[in-house]
Amino acid sequence: MHDFFYQHRTVGIIRITGEDAEDYLQSQLTIDLRKLSPGQVRFGLRLNSKGKILAGAHILRLGEEEYILFSQGLEAQGLISLLEENVVADEVEFEDESENWACLTLGIEKLGDFLPKLGNPSTLDGKIIKLEDGFIFKNERFQENVFFLILKKNSPDSSTLTNDLKEISMEEYEFFRMQAGCFSIPCEIGPNELPQEAGLEKLFVDFNKGCYLGQEVMARLHSMGQVQRKTVTVEWQGYSESPPNLPMRVLINQKNTGTLKALTKLGKQWIGVATIHQKGIEQLGGTGLNLEDESFGKITKL
Repeated sequence: MHDFFYQHRTVGIIRITGEDAEDYLQSQLTIDLRKLSPGQVRFGLRLNSKGKILAGAHILRLGEEEYILFSQGLEAQGLISLLEENVVADEVEFEDESENWACLTLGIEKLGDFLPKLGNPSTLDGKIIKLEDGFIFKNERFQENVFFLILKKNSPDSSTLTNDLKEISMEEYEFFRMQAGCFSIPCEIGPNELPQEAGLEKLFVDFNKGCYLGQEVMARLHSMGQVQRKTVTVEWQGYSESPPNLPMRVLINQKNTGTLKALTKLGKQWIGVATIHQKGIEQLGGTGLNLEDESFGKITKL
Protein backbone atom coordinates (compact mmCIF):
# COMPACT_ATOMS: atom_id res chain seq x y z
CA MET A 1 0.00 0.00 0.00
CA HIS A 2 1.35 3.42 -0.97
CA ASP A 3 0.47 6.56 0.97
CA PHE A 4 -2.75 8.02 -0.41
CA PHE A 5 -5.80 10.10 0.31
CA TYR A 6 -9.33 9.86 -1.03
CA GLN A 7 -12.02 12.55 -0.88
CA HIS A 8 -15.43 11.04 -0.13
CA ARG A 9 -18.33 12.47 -2.10
CA THR A 10 -21.22 11.41 0.12
CA VAL A 11 -21.14 10.56 3.83
CA GLY A 12 -23.57 10.78 6.72
CA ILE A 13 -22.51 12.80 9.76
CA ILE A 14 -24.91 13.44 12.63
CA ARG A 15 -24.47 15.03 16.04
CA ILE A 16 -26.34 13.44 18.96
CA THR A 17 -26.88 15.33 22.21
CA GLY A 18 -29.04 15.16 25.31
CA GLU A 19 -29.01 13.80 28.84
CA ASP A 20 -30.35 10.43 27.60
CA ALA A 21 -27.97 10.17 24.65
CA GLU A 22 -25.77 7.47 26.20
CA ASP A 23 -28.64 5.31 27.48
CA TYR A 24 -30.56 5.60 24.24
CA LEU A 25 -27.63 4.79 21.95
CA GLN A 26 -26.72 1.92 24.28
CA SER A 27 -30.11 0.38 23.52
CA GLN A 28 -29.72 0.81 19.75
CA LEU A 29 -26.14 -0.19 18.93
CA THR A 30 -24.09 -3.37 19.23
CA ILE A 31 -21.17 -1.88 21.18
CA ASP A 32 -20.99 -0.94 24.87
CA LEU A 33 -21.00 2.85 24.87
CA ARG A 34 -20.59 2.98 28.64
CA LYS A 35 -17.02 1.82 28.12
CA LEU A 36 -16.41 4.58 25.57
CA SER A 37 -14.87 7.62 27.24
CA PRO A 38 -14.90 11.18 25.83
CA GLY A 39 -12.15 11.38 23.22
CA GLN A 40 -12.60 7.78 22.10
CA VAL A 41 -14.13 6.24 18.95
CA ARG A 42 -15.47 2.83 17.95
CA PHE A 43 -17.36 1.31 15.05
CA GLY A 44 -20.77 -0.16 15.84
CA LEU A 45 -23.80 -1.61 14.11
CA ARG A 46 -27.54 -0.96 14.19
CA LEU A 47 -29.42 -4.24 13.75
CA ASN A 48 -33.07 -5.11 13.41
CA SER A 49 -34.87 -7.45 15.81
CA LYS A 50 -33.77 -10.45 13.71
CA GLY A 51 -30.11 -9.49 14.03
CA LYS A 52 -29.75 -8.35 10.41
CA ILE A 53 -27.58 -5.31 9.60
CA LEU A 54 -29.35 -2.01 8.91
CA ALA A 55 -26.49 0.44 9.41
CA GLY A 56 -22.91 0.81 10.54
CA ALA A 57 -21.18 3.93 11.87
CA HIS A 58 -18.16 5.18 13.74
CA ILE A 59 -19.28 6.61 17.08
CA LEU A 60 -17.13 9.50 18.30
CA ARG A 61 -17.75 10.41 21.93
CA LEU A 62 -17.00 14.10 22.34
CA GLY A 63 -18.45 14.59 25.82
CA GLU A 64 -20.68 13.03 28.46
CA GLU A 65 -23.81 13.96 26.50
CA GLU A 66 -22.42 14.53 22.99
CA TYR A 67 -21.58 12.17 20.15
CA ILE A 68 -20.88 12.31 16.43
CA LEU A 69 -21.91 9.36 14.28
CA PHE A 70 -20.14 9.00 10.96
CA SER A 71 -21.39 6.60 8.28
CA GLN A 72 -19.83 5.94 4.88
CA GLY A 73 -22.66 3.84 3.51
CA LEU A 74 -25.78 5.59 4.74
CA GLU A 75 -26.69 9.25 4.36
CA ALA A 76 -27.52 11.21 7.49
CA GLN A 77 -31.30 11.32 7.09
CA GLY A 78 -31.45 7.56 6.66
CA LEU A 79 -29.35 7.08 9.79
CA ILE A 80 -31.46 9.55 11.77
CA SER A 81 -34.67 7.81 10.69
CA LEU A 82 -33.34 4.48 11.98
CA LEU A 83 -32.17 5.93 15.29
CA GLU A 84 -35.38 7.87 15.91
CA GLU A 85 -37.62 4.83 15.49
CA ASN A 86 -37.64 3.93 19.18
CA VAL A 87 -37.52 7.37 20.79
CA VAL A 88 -40.44 7.77 23.21
CA ALA A 89 -39.75 10.17 26.05
CA ASP A 90 -35.96 10.11 25.75
CA GLU A 91 -34.10 13.43 26.00
CA VAL A 92 -31.99 12.95 22.87
CA GLU A 93 -31.62 15.06 19.73
CA PHE A 94 -30.23 14.22 16.28
CA GLU A 95 -28.83 16.86 13.94
CA ASP A 96 -27.64 16.35 10.36
CA GLU A 97 -24.21 18.02 10.03
CA SER A 98 -23.10 16.40 6.76
CA GLU A 99 -23.05 19.70 4.86
CA ASN A 100 -20.63 21.23 7.37
CA TRP A 101 -17.85 18.70 6.95
CA ALA A 102 -15.50 17.22 4.39
CA CYS A 103 -14.31 13.64 4.85
CA LEU A 104 -11.14 12.01 3.56
CA THR A 105 -9.64 8.55 3.92
CA LEU A 106 -5.86 8.51 4.39
CA GLY A 107 -3.74 5.40 3.85
CA ILE A 108 -0.32 5.57 5.52
CA GLU A 109 2.28 2.86 4.93
CA LYS A 110 4.83 4.09 7.49
CA LEU A 111 3.58 6.06 10.47
CA GLY A 112 6.96 7.48 11.48
CA ASP A 113 6.78 10.49 9.17
CA PHE A 114 3.06 11.04 9.71
CA LEU A 115 2.72 11.01 13.51
CA PRO A 116 4.52 14.37 14.04
CA LYS A 117 1.72 16.02 12.04
CA LEU A 118 -0.71 14.70 14.68
CA GLY A 119 1.40 15.81 17.65
CA ASN A 120 3.06 12.40 18.18
CA PRO A 121 0.18 10.77 20.11
CA SER A 122 1.14 7.87 22.37
CA THR A 123 -1.60 5.68 20.87
CA LEU A 124 -3.94 5.81 17.90
CA ASP A 125 -6.16 2.81 18.60
CA GLY A 126 -9.63 3.99 19.57
CA LYS A 127 -8.52 7.59 20.03
CA ILE A 128 -9.91 10.76 18.46
CA ILE A 129 -7.10 13.17 17.56
CA LYS A 130 -8.56 16.66 17.72
CA LEU A 131 -7.41 19.15 15.12
CA GLU A 132 -8.06 22.87 14.88
CA ASP A 133 -10.89 22.30 12.38
CA GLY A 134 -11.91 18.70 12.95
CA PHE A 135 -10.86 15.18 13.89
CA ILE A 136 -8.75 12.30 12.67
CA PHE A 137 -9.03 8.71 13.87
CA LYS A 138 -7.97 5.24 12.80
CA ASN A 139 -10.49 3.20 10.83
CA GLU A 140 -10.51 -0.08 12.75
CA ARG A 141 -12.26 -1.89 9.90
CA PHE A 142 -8.91 -2.03 8.07
CA GLN A 143 -5.87 -3.99 9.22
CA GLU A 144 -3.65 -1.41 7.53
CA ASN A 145 -2.97 2.12 8.82
CA VAL A 146 -6.09 3.73 7.39
CA PHE A 147 -7.56 6.90 8.89
CA PHE A 148 -10.67 9.00 8.58
CA LEU A 149 -10.07 12.75 8.46
CA ILE A 150 -13.18 14.83 9.15
CA LEU A 151 -12.68 18.58 8.69
CA LYS A 152 -14.77 21.68 8.39
CA LYS A 153 -15.13 22.45 4.71
CA ASN A 154 -12.30 24.51 3.16
CA SER A 155 -10.08 23.94 6.19
CA PRO A 156 -6.32 24.49 5.61
CA ASP A 157 -5.67 21.38 7.73
CA SER A 158 -6.58 19.29 4.68
CA SER A 159 -3.56 20.34 2.61
CA THR A 160 -1.25 20.16 5.64
CA LEU A 161 -2.09 16.51 6.27
CA THR A 162 -2.27 15.37 2.64
CA ASN A 163 0.55 17.30 0.95
CA ASP A 164 2.84 14.23 0.87
CA LEU A 165 0.08 11.82 -0.15
CA LYS A 166 -1.18 10.80 -3.58
CA GLU A 167 -4.84 11.43 -4.32
CA ILE A 168 -6.55 8.30 -5.65
CA SER A 169 -9.68 7.93 -7.76
CA MET A 170 -12.98 6.42 -6.69
CA GLU A 171 -12.13 3.28 -8.70
CA GLU A 172 -8.81 2.91 -6.89
CA TYR A 173 -10.42 3.44 -3.49
CA GLU A 174 -13.26 0.98 -4.15
CA PHE A 175 -10.72 -1.64 -5.29
CA PHE A 176 -8.61 -1.07 -2.17
CA ARG A 177 -11.68 -1.20 0.11
CA MET A 178 -13.09 -4.42 -1.35
CA GLN A 179 -9.66 -6.06 -1.47
CA ALA A 180 -9.26 -5.31 2.25
CA GLY A 181 -12.65 -6.86 3.06
CA CYS A 182 -14.17 -3.58 4.22
CA PHE A 183 -17.64 -4.18 2.80
CA SER A 184 -20.09 -1.33 2.37
CA ILE A 185 -23.03 -1.19 4.79
CA PRO A 186 -25.90 -1.59 3.94
CA CYS A 187 -25.22 -2.05 0.18
CA GLU A 188 -22.89 -5.07 0.27
CA ILE A 189 -23.82 -6.38 3.70
CA GLY A 190 -27.19 -5.25 4.93
CA PRO A 191 -30.77 -6.23 5.76
CA ASN A 192 -30.28 -9.79 4.51
CA GLU A 193 -27.05 -10.46 6.41
CA LEU A 194 -26.00 -11.12 9.99
CA PRO A 195 -22.78 -9.59 11.37
CA GLN A 196 -21.32 -13.10 11.67
CA GLU A 197 -21.66 -13.60 7.92
CA ALA A 198 -19.02 -10.91 7.37
CA GLY A 199 -16.93 -11.47 10.51
CA LEU A 200 -18.12 -8.19 12.02
CA GLU A 201 -19.06 -9.72 15.36
CA LYS A 202 -15.39 -10.18 16.28
CA LEU A 203 -14.78 -6.47 16.89
CA PHE A 204 -18.11 -4.71 16.59
CA VAL A 205 -20.54 -6.72 18.73
CA ASP A 206 -20.13 -6.67 22.52
CA PHE A 207 -21.77 -9.81 23.88
CA ASN A 208 -21.62 -8.79 27.55
CA LYS A 209 -23.54 -5.52 27.31
CA GLY A 210 -27.23 -5.02 28.19
CA CYS A 211 -30.23 -5.21 25.89
CA TYR A 212 -30.14 -3.77 22.38
CA LEU A 213 -31.91 -4.45 19.12
CA GLY A 214 -30.96 -7.90 17.82
CA GLN A 215 -29.26 -8.96 21.06
CA GLU A 216 -31.15 -12.24 21.48
CA VAL A 217 -30.12 -13.41 18.01
CA MET A 218 -26.50 -12.36 18.60
CA ALA A 219 -26.38 -14.24 21.92
CA ARG A 220 -27.92 -17.37 20.39
CA LEU A 221 -25.45 -17.43 17.50
CA HIS A 222 -22.55 -16.74 19.85
CA SER A 223 -23.38 -19.78 21.97
CA MET A 224 -24.59 -22.21 19.29
CA GLY A 225 -22.02 -21.95 16.52
CA GLN A 226 -21.44 -20.77 12.97
CA VAL A 227 -23.74 -19.28 10.36
CA GLN A 228 -24.41 -20.94 7.01
CA ARG A 229 -23.21 -18.14 4.71
CA LYS A 230 -20.09 -16.02 4.35
CA THR A 231 -19.48 -12.67 2.65
CA VAL A 232 -16.14 -12.65 0.84
CA THR A 233 -14.06 -10.76 -1.71
CA VAL A 234 -14.08 -12.50 -5.08
CA GLU A 235 -12.46 -12.15 -8.48
CA TRP A 236 -14.68 -12.11 -11.55
CA GLN A 237 -13.43 -14.29 -14.38
CA GLY A 238 -15.71 -12.85 -17.05
CA TYR A 239 -16.05 -13.47 -20.74
CA SER A 240 -17.53 -10.03 -21.34
CA GLU A 241 -15.95 -6.58 -21.32
CA SER A 242 -19.04 -5.26 -19.54
CA PRO A 243 -20.02 -6.48 -16.05
CA PRO A 244 -23.33 -8.21 -15.38
CA ASN A 245 -26.31 -6.42 -13.88
CA LEU A 246 -26.16 -6.91 -10.12
CA PRO A 247 -27.15 -8.51 -7.89
CA MET A 248 -26.83 -11.85 -9.69
CA ARG A 249 -27.28 -15.34 -8.31
CA VAL A 250 -24.27 -17.67 -7.99
CA LEU A 251 -24.79 -21.36 -8.80
CA ILE A 252 -23.32 -24.73 -7.91
CA ASN A 253 -24.64 -27.68 -9.91
CA GLN A 254 -27.35 -25.37 -11.27
CA LYS A 255 -28.60 -24.64 -7.73
CA ASN A 256 -28.46 -21.28 -6.00
CA THR A 257 -25.56 -21.01 -3.56
CA GLY A 258 -25.20 -17.25 -3.13
CA THR A 259 -25.29 -13.75 -4.61
CA LEU A 260 -22.74 -11.56 -6.34
CA LYS A 261 -23.49 -8.07 -5.04
CA ALA A 262 -20.80 -5.68 -6.26
CA LEU A 263 -17.95 -5.42 -8.77
CA THR A 264 -15.21 -2.89 -9.39
CA LYS A 265 -12.33 -2.77 -11.87
CA LEU A 266 -8.74 -1.57 -11.63
CA GLY A 267 -6.61 -1.98 -14.73
CA LYS A 268 -7.70 -5.28 -16.22
CA GLN A 269 -8.72 -6.94 -12.95
CA TRP A 270 -12.31 -7.18 -11.68
CA ILE A 271 -13.00 -7.93 -8.02
CA GLY A 272 -16.23 -7.87 -6.08
CA VAL A 273 -18.27 -8.88 -3.07
CA ALA A 274 -20.38 -12.02 -2.82
CA THR A 275 -22.33 -13.77 -0.09
CA ILE A 276 -21.87 -17.54 -0.50
CA HIS A 277 -23.39 -20.53 1.30
CA GLN A 278 -20.86 -22.65 3.20
CA LYS A 279 -21.41 -25.54 0.78
CA GLY A 280 -20.04 -23.38 -2.05
CA ILE A 281 -17.00 -21.89 -0.27
CA GLU A 282 -14.66 -24.80 -1.07
CA GLN A 283 -15.47 -24.73 -4.78
CA LEU A 284 -15.19 -20.93 -4.81
CA GLY A 285 -11.59 -21.32 -3.66
CA GLY A 286 -10.93 -23.98 -6.28
CA THR A 287 -12.46 -24.07 -9.74
CA GLY A 288 -14.87 -21.23 -8.94
CA LEU A 289 -18.65 -20.80 -9.08
CA ASN A 290 -20.74 -20.01 -12.14
CA LEU A 291 -22.95 -16.96 -12.38
CA GLU A 292 -26.64 -17.49 -13.13
CA ASP A 293 -26.11 -16.04 -16.62
CA GLU A 294 -23.31 -18.34 -17.78
CA SER A 295 -22.31 -15.90 -20.53
CA PHE A 296 -20.74 -13.79 -17.75
CA GLY A 297 -18.40 -16.54 -16.61
CA LYS A 298 -17.60 -17.34 -13.01
CA ILE A 299 -16.22 -15.98 -9.75
CA THR A 300 -13.32 -17.31 -7.68
CA LYS A 301 -12.03 -16.45 -4.22
CA LEU A 302 -9.54 -13.58 -4.33
